[in-house]
Amino acid sequence: MYETNLEGKLALVTGGSRGLGLHIAEALQVVGATVAITGRNETTLSEAAADLGESCRPYVCDQRDPRAVNEMAEAVIADLGHPDILVNNAATITFGKSIVDTTLQDWTDTIDTNLTGVFVTTQAFLPGMIEKGGGDIFMIGSTSGKKGDAGMGPYCASKFGLQGLAQSLLYEVRQNNIRVTVLNPSTINTGSDVGPTEGPGVHLHAADVAATIVHLCGLPRRTLVRDMDIWGTNP
Repeated sequence: MYETNLEGKLALVTGGSRGLGLHIAEALQVVGATVAITGRNETTLSEAAADLGESCRPYVCDQRDPRAVNEMAEAVIADLGHPDILVNNAATITFGKSIVDTTLQDWTDTIDTNLTGVFVTTQAFLPGMIEKGGGDIFMIGSTSGKKGDAGMGPYCASKFGLQGLAQSLLYEVRQNNIRVTVLNPSTINTGSDVGPTEGPGVHLHAADVAATIVHLCGLPRRTLVRDMDIWGTNP
């Protein structure tokens, strides 16, 4: 069994002010990492950073805006240095709209956030990770990125696209000691981690995905988990 110690490491978690991203940021911090989190709402972001403590720094960023992403990256690098761990978590989703009813704005907002934003964020931090000689890049995909779901066309398209982006990136950077992993959770509970951990009707929890990321960071560098589906046992 490998014990993960991330002291001295810097992690960047997009969409880290709430939900899954907040659980990931907290889990990385618990094992010693300094964590930078991003989010669109300054108040929510600042409150989350304050709750996480001194080893967390907040950076306001709308991932749909490439200029904002690059300005955020410049600020993180200037303040904290180049990340060792990049978690592309920020995402948006629209439920219940058929393709006929989906507006172009629905499509654009989803693709810009879930796919183009991930591309721009990764591109902004990748040179520094290459220069450092290694790192971990996590893409938060979805089981909906491997199958279509009715009423979720833009979301499914963005997550399918994320798979292609991640696979191409992996082949480019694996010789630089950089691991690229896509995590595909099923439906998750993003609230407080309380209640039963097993039994009928118990969904996957965001804390479980966060624990998976921590575990993967602690594996020997010779090891690569390229793609992982994470399901609840009895959803």
